[in-house]
Amino acid sequence: MNKNTFIPDSSSLAVTSSLALLKSLVEAPLLLGDLPEAKPFPLQNLTPPLSADPLNFSQKLGHLYEDALAQLLNSSSDYEILAQNLQLQKDQHHTLGELDFLLRDHAQRQVIHLELATKFYLAVDSPAGLTLPGPDARDDYFKKLARLREHQLLLPTRFKKHLPLEFQDRPILTQHLVNGCLFDHIDSPIPATPAFLNPNCRRGKWLHQAQLPQHFSPSDQLHLVPKFLWPVPFHLLPPDLPLELFTPEKPITRCLMLRINDQATPYFITPSHYPSQTDSNLE
Repeated sequence: MNKNTFIPDSSSLAVTSSLALLKSLVEAPLLLGDLPEAKPFPLQNLTPPLSADPLNFSQKLGHLYEDALAQLLNSSSDYEILAQNLQLQKDQHHTLGELDFLLRDHAQRQVIHLELATKFYLAVDSPAGLTLPGPDARDDYFKKLARLREHQLLLPTRFKKHLPLEFQDRPILTQHLVNGCLFDHIDSPIPATPAFLNPNCRRGKWLHQAQLPQHFSPSDQLHLVPKFLWPVPFHLLPPDLPLELFTPEKPITRCLMLRINDQATPYFITPSHYPSQTDSNLE
């Protein structure tokens, strides 16, 4: 079985994997820092629960982390989820946008619009300068940043009259929670520092599959990390998580995350044609 699509098959492993996701939301550094339109959500106000309900690991990564955050918020006495995936509709045929979460901060007596994203980007030098595609190269750091700043974070103010009536005349504070990892090429001497990147974000390295023999020996242990745990720092991974050994000789068609020799640094290996958009890295 390919453990990159591995689903926990025991209740205990499902619970420990779920706890790892919840802890990563609180403890892992965010990918983005302050934006002119919104600051990061204060994660220090949240505490990972001692137990967790098993999450649905068979869904897309974005939906999985929405469910994880909802469970984390529901375990907190400081916040109340007022709405999740709230669609703002011009009419029954036209949706203007969607709010990931609408929360009540009880301590501050504040309504919060919270946007959540879990993203991974690979720093690629090109003739035109630095590019930052995702594992699916159609995704891109700069496109995501523009989408956030020009649309998603502005929804409550731009379309106030399309909010539920009870919120139309109330001040709403918009915040974001964008976690993930930025991968520099293994041969790059300088880390990429795009605008608004959290300087303390999680960092990794990437390389094409054909470059593996240049950097690693046959005795190195290369383990595949299942996609649902990509955002989890390795020190938070369940100790009994079964990870499949990666076979370097078998050609790959999409980006894969590896844990190498129990290092703390995550690695992405990519097909030889990456970042060509012909690859199949869709969630």
